[in-house]
Amino acid sequence: MSKVSVVAIVRCLSYDGPELAKAVTYGMELLGGPASIFNGGRRLLLKPNMLLGISPENGATTHPAVFAAVAEFFQKNGYSLSYGDNPGFGRTETVSKKCGIGAQAKRLGIPLAEFEKGKEVKFGGGVQNKLFYIAQGVLDSENLVNLPKMKTHSLTTMTGALKNMFGVIPGLRKAAFHARLADPKAFARMIIDLNRFITPVLTIMDAVYGMEGNGPTHGDPVHTGLLLFSTDPVAVDATACRIMGIDPQEIFFLTHAEKTGLGNIRESRISIRGMALADCKGKPYKLSPSFVWDHRFPFLQSLGKKFLIPRPVINKHTCTACGVCIKICPVRPKALAAGKKGIPAYNYDHCIRCYCCQEMCPTGAVSVKVPPLGTLFYGFWGRS
Repeated sequence: MSKVSVVAIVRCLSYDGPELAKAVTYGMELLGGPASIFNGGRRLLLKPNMLLGISPENGATTHPAVFAAVAEFFQKNGYSLSYGDNPGFGRTETVSKKCGIGAQAKRLGIPLAEFEKGKEVKFGGGVQNKLFYIAQGVLDSENLVNLPKMKTHSLTTMTGALKNMFGVIPGLRKAAFHARLADPKAFARMIIDLNRFITPVLTIMDAVYGMEGNGPTHGDPVHTGLLLFSTDPVAVDATACRIMGIDPQEIFFLTHAEKTGLGNIRESRISIRGMALADCKGKPYKLSPSFVWDHRFPFLQSLGKKFLIPRPVINKHTCTACGVCIKICPVRPKALAAGKKGIPAYNYDHCIRCYCCQEMCPTGAVSVKVPPLGTLFYGFWGRS
């Protein structure tokens, strides 16, 4: 990408409706208004993060108030809307109701697009992946508006605009990608090929409350008080990284995205409008243990899997034996099986460290831990 990318950062301290409406209007003004972005297309598909059927106060999903504020802005400007996402577990309609977005969509008369069925499409320009199965609602849309959440992630360090696009692939097929692409870098290359094939026209990131620690589902909410706007999803994620206290150059999927020409991550190639970046940085987010491993010791991955690489661990006291982690495990044979009293037990020889179990656990009973020898090898992973 040769041109400079624009990222608008707008202060928004709460999910209060009038404050959000003002912030969305201002952010869109900073980008030049919707007419300059959509080039005449009047049908927009809103793509929030609906990872799991969980309360929005948990911080794992795009807050329904942000979804509503964005939707109302575009409706007032004469756009026709639909919405959708493929959650990690469960039906789209059911999950949308549980995370609060379904109620807002119903109130505003926004239909749910077809996200559970789709078709296989070829992408000749893919660097690694040249074939994707894409939800029909995405294929039918004129313009996709990406509404990600700013969070930490055990596999990719952080998740935002680029990772949120994984939801254009129906759920069971997402699990297949995890099984086929066990190497985190191969998985990241797939995410970038997917974003190059289905590129959102606009990204608005919910960073009013972010998530740190055991993300992307059961970490701790962090009040960041921001909304981020851009037509470059790579620049949004790079800017979010800097706000979180992460160097974007240490995130493989971001450096690969820039290398392929999808977007910009260098500060010299990103023009910040609205709030100054320096005024947005607070206490660095606490990260997943995979951050240290993936970027400092990748050469030991094949040798140290059993003793060094962070692995998912189940808290037997909070586990309800629901079996979601067993169902979601993408490998064959599965890395988990029901043990005593139905509590799942791991076979770490089969575990590929995709952390899908940790991501999808409805009670937060699964966390990612460094094995004892790994802790001794490269020190305590956390940041405070």
